[in-house]
Amino acid sequence: MRRFGLTPRSYREICNMNALHLLLVLLYWQGVNTETNSSAMTSDAVTTRKTIVHKGQSSVIVEQLEILKRQNIEFLCNLTDFPNKPQNITGYWTKNGNVIENSEETINRHNEQYFLQKSFNIQGSDLGNYSCIFKNLENKEEATFVLKAPAFKDKQNRPIVSYIGDSVVLDCGIKQTPKTWNWYKASGTEREHINDTADPTVYKIFLSNNVTKLTLLNLTKEDSGTYICSAVFDIKPIDSQLELKVLSFTEPLKPFVAIAIEVVILVTLILLYERQSNKQKGPVGTTENGLYEHTPTQEENTAEDGGTTARQRRVDQ
Repeated sequence: MRRFGLTPRSYREICNMNALHLLLVLLYWQGVNTETNSSAMTSDAVTTRKTIVHKGQSSVIVEQLEILKRQNIEFLCNLTDFPNKPQNITGYWTKNGNVIENSEETINRHNEQYFLQKSFNIQGSDLGNYSCIFKNLENKEEATFVLKAPAFKDKQNRPIVSYIGDSVVLDCGIKQTPKTWNWYKASGTEREHINDTADPTVYKIFLSNNVTKLTLLNLTKEDSGTYICSAVFDIKPIDSQLELKVLSFTEPLKPFVAIAIEVVILVTLILLYERQSNKQKGPVGTTENGLYEHTPTQEENTAEDGGTTARQRRVDQ
């Protein structure tokens, strides 16, 4: 069993354990999200430390950290056991799976342990997965720190549907409280900033710590589109998109109208087919035994009588 943490326990206690232990220590400046000891975060000059211990069977350990502001972070990985305990092993760092240049070094065993540490200046574009890796020819141990910005909660995956002339409320919420909020409407590859002060008859914006709401009044067809709520943190702005569809009141009836038209066309075709079939068969009658027989029409009878008279005249002659 491996134990992972952000500050080491007693090295003597850890080394006495039979299983493999990898202790990860993370020392970082104020700005990493923590729900405890928040009162200690009063100055950028103060270093904030937090201890977390992880237990697991996997040789790859993942520690996730929510970053709110730009800062310097020092990662320290302490491997307390390694197969055969060689005198030295190789250690290096990767970011998002790519080896960080000039990070590889030879690590000598010290008090039956191996240490690997590195400092990083984290800006908004530097967020990602940072891994410390210990290895020799036969074995490899790895731990990963995931640095990420705050994420929106309850993202809206389906379009929001409303109707012309109505009002609609778009809302966004995030766990942490940003410095400020902004609303935009996407316009192709660009986005237009929404100012409710400039257009009070069209927009109303509500702000409350970690929640914001955008109300659109007197909707028109042109209000359809993609809206973006942006939570501005020191580390970087975090965006969430909401899709709005504005329909006319007759829009929901269109599928039913289409079905009705199809039914009318189908019935008309059936009636035309039956009428044509009856014309081709001609009039029919029923005999005493229930069988159908052809009933001559008036034109057929006249033609037949004329033929009989002509034959009789030829006989008389």
